[in-house]
Order: sequence, then C-alpha cells, then structure tokens
Amino acid sequence: MKKYDNLLKLKELLDFSSLPEDNYKHHYFLTPLEVSSLNAKGAFDRLVEGYVEDSNSKKRGQQQLAEFRWHWACIICGLAQVVFMRSWLIVTLDKNEYGNKGDFWLGHYGFSYQNLKDIITYLEKEDLVFVKIGKSYLDGSSRTRVYPKPALAASIWAFFLDIEQEIKPPYITIKNPAKGWRRVINRMGKDHPEKNDMYIINEYLKGSSWACKAPVRLAYKYDAYHSGRLITPFQSLPDRSIRLRINTLLNGQPLCEVDFNANHLRLNLAVLAKDAAGDTPYEDIVELAGMDVSNPVSRNIVKMFITIAMGASDENSAMYAFVKEGYSKKRFISIKKATYVRYPKVMLFNGWGVMAQSLEGEILRKVMVEGVKLGIASLPVHDALAVNHQHADWAQEAMARVWSDVVGGVGTKLKVDYPTS
Repeated sequence: MKKYDNLLKLKELLDFSSLPEDNYKHHYFLTPLEVSSLNAKGAFDRLVEGYVEDSNSKKRGQQQLAEFRWHWACIICGLAQVVFMRSWLIVTLDKNEYGNKGDFWLGHYGFSYQNLKDIITYLEKEDLVFVKIGKSYLDGSSRTRVYPKPALAASIWAFFLDIEQEIKPPYITIKNPAKGWRRVINRMGKDHPEKNDMYIINEYLKGSSWACKAPVRLAYKYDAYHSGRLITPFQSLPDRSIRLRINTLLNGQPLCEVDFNANHLRLNLAVLAKDAAGDTPYEDIVELAGMDVSNPVSRNIVKMFITIAMGASDENSAMYAFVKEGYSKKRFISIKKATYVRYPKVMLFNGWGVMAQSLEGEILRKVMVEGVKLGIASLPVHDALAVNHQHADWAQEAMARVWSDVVGGVGTKLKVDYPTS
C-alpha cells in the first residue's frame, strides 16, 4: 500500500473539530521531531519559514534564529502528531523547569523556555491553537497543553507519516529515581544484557519505517525493580475509540498486533501461585459478578478493575481510582468478590502491577531481539507486539515460548488483531 493512500485512510478516521480528553492518557510531551522524507521536506520547510518570519519580533542573530526555527519545526511536527494521537501536546512553560536543576528531558533535548513561550504565545494570538495553561503533575511541575484548531490542523496533517524522532540513546531511562539509581542506570556498561538488547533493537529499527518513528526505550520507575516497560510514541496512537494504530504500516506493509490475553492476571497467578487463568478469565469474572456477558463493555470494566487492583498498594486507593473512572463502589465490590471466587490465589492491592510490567517488558524485549536476528521488525504496544502479517505465526510462537521461559510455567494465551479492510 502506498504511503499517501495509507495517510488518506488514516485521515478519514479523524474528526478535526473535536478536542481530545484532557487527562494523562491523552497527553504527549514535546520531543525533537523532524520531517525525514525528501518529498515532504521542501513543503514543510517553507511552512515553518513562513511562521518564523511572521513571529520573529525580536532581533535574533543567525544562531538564535536557527534555534528559533528548530523549535518551530518541533512544535509543528508535534501538533501534526497529536492530531492523529487524539492527544494534547504538552509544552513546559515553567521557567524553573529549565536549567541544571530542571527537567532532565528538556535539558537533554535542548529546548529553550523563551523560544517555546514565544511560539505558543504567537499561535494563541493568531487563534491557531487551543491552549490550557499550567496543569499540575504529581512531581509538582506545571505543563501547558496545546492542540491545533481546525485551520492549523488542515495545513499540517499531511506531514504526519513523514515525521520522526532521531533514534539515539538513552535507550534505558528512569523516572522519579530513588537515591543513587539515576547514576546506576546511566553507568550501565555496554555489555549489560538490557543495555545491549535495547541497542540491538534500536539499531535495527533505524532502517525501518512506521508512524511516529522514534526510539524504543526501556523505562524504569524509582529503581530497576519497578516497571521496566518498553515505550515508544507509536503506542500513543488510538486503537479503541478510533481504529487508527492498527491501520498504519510497518515498512510499507500492513501490520497486525499479537496480544497477550489478560496478561497481568495470568502473570500474577503463574508467578505467585503456579496457577493458570484458563481460557476466558475476564468473561468468567463478568459472569460471577452478575454483569451482562454479551456486552463487551462488561469485559472492559473487569479488565480495568484488574489493572487498577494490581497496581494499587491498598484496596482503598484502588476503589478511589475505580470510582474516579466513573463506576460505583458497589460495582467495585461485586467484581472484587467475583475475582476472589474465580481465583482464590490471586494477589490484589499490593502493588504487584509494577512487577507484571517488568516481566512483560522483559518478555517483549527478548522476543524483539530474537526477531532482529531473524530479520523481523517488531514494535512494542503495551502487552503486544506489532509485526507484519507474514510474521504473525512467528510472533505467537516466540511470545508464548519466551513467556513460559521467563515466568517458569505455562498459562499464557495470545490473540492476533488485524486491521479493518
């Protein structure tokens, strides 16, 4: 399928007039982005140059003007991506977050507070973007959310599939590191298994093409015992409310997603109880909870409960998070009871979800490295791998085998999701 035909198909799925939800799940942080295709670069550079000339009200020198232009390119690329991600672009307009004691990624990427502030101020003044100022995050920082208005979206959407982030280290990161752990992660030797695997994966992917191309990173939280998920912006493309991600291409060919079924529940039972979850774990809980088995929403509610219950450190915080999603305490209690009836050995409300994420990341990382050795490109999608259709059988076999090797038992189940015709 030609790239332009695919782009038109993706555009048909979008509604430029509606705004994304404003929550963490629909926030995409600004990164250094560029238009890679020679065919699109000329038109993109002209677009950026027009904005630079119109907004450059200060007397910038040659170097300063080049930096201003680079910031404009990153903003335009970011806004084009969030149109398809159905997310808000997060731009840090808190001056305290810049500098040696500020946000690590802002310094690593080389973003300038003043350049970003001038650009967002211009875009808002020209009525080209929606702007929401200063949403507070758990770490105390404040982020501004930006989303293109229809007129701007119409002028930038066509660049979407030509936008990418340069693939370069760091490929292992740590968020909110406990004392000493940032240094430990930064000082990993090249021969460290995880660092070596992430290097192999990213070096191979440099030669591949896909939507939202960017590094695949192994992301820890606090220390090397928490989380350990594989992350990349491709995951942020919607695939439930809009079947967009599954309809993109990998190396110019249709892709499918090979997905672990009820993976956190299966990992919990296999690791902690040497038990298997059976063929239809969520559906079993739905029935026991007295919910409508024929309604797919029931399964999604149970899945959400399991995710929250395994991630929470106690039952009260889990109930609060569940209710915050719009469901009742009565529903929470009924699903909890049904879960314990179906799986008496399951462990909930003890924060085990971070261990599940770590195991999940380890399994997918090992399968991706195996794929590289076979000349097969794959992309992580939470608890799944995206591969071209001809590699679906390989991915299912490899994922089941490695899951068993890592967990030390059996009990996994996989499904393959294909794009719409």
